[in-house]
Amino acid sequence: MRFLCAALLLAAAATPALALETDEAGADKGAFDQLREGGVVLVMRHANSPHGQKASVGMSAGCTLAEGRGLDAEGFFQARALGELLAEQKVPILNAYTSRMCRAWDTARLVAGGAPVAPSDSQMTTDADAVAGFKKKIETELAANPGTNIILSSHSNIAPLYGATAEAGEEEIPSGAIFLVRPPDWTSFARIKVKLGEAPITPAVE
Repeated sequence: MRFLCAALLLAAAATPALALETDEAGADKGAFDQLREGGVVLVMRHANSPHGQKASVGMSAGCTLAEGRGLDAEGFFQARALGELLAEQKVPILNAYTSRMCRAWDTARLVAGGAPVAPSDSQMTTDADAVAGFKKKIETELAANPGTNIILSSHSNIAPLYGATAEAGEEEIPSGAIFLVRPPDWTSFARIKVKLGEAPITPAVE
């Protein structure tokens, strides 16, 4: 496993670490190089959204706000940091599809960096036929728009259907992570995640 870490300073607050993890399949060519070439699906579970929030909010017009389940402050930070990272790396985003729940929709908007974001029932169902049909739709869109990528923002039970994979020791797909998946095999070759740290981290490849 290779790790590429970059520091992003945010005012005087704790320094967030953006960590890119790639397995050997992605080692020959950098993950961001592959993203810039296009043809990748960025699969996400929504950013941090703990149960029981006392002042939960949803910012996307038309989204469904579950009781106590909007993005919290960490979740907004995670999604915004990921969006900035993709913009800095000049990753072309064609569009994003999202669950109608505010925590997923808001995540998609922040990560997509201005690319079109649309709700899709596909990001709220585990029906095998619906999943297969939507995969074909995504493959067709990517083929018709070479050099671009598509974001899928959903939930812990939906993201694995599109290639997101929990690591050993993880009970479910983590929030604040993007899994890079390439059709037609829909297998993740890398993931980008956001962590909060107390001190600056020097960019390094190990």
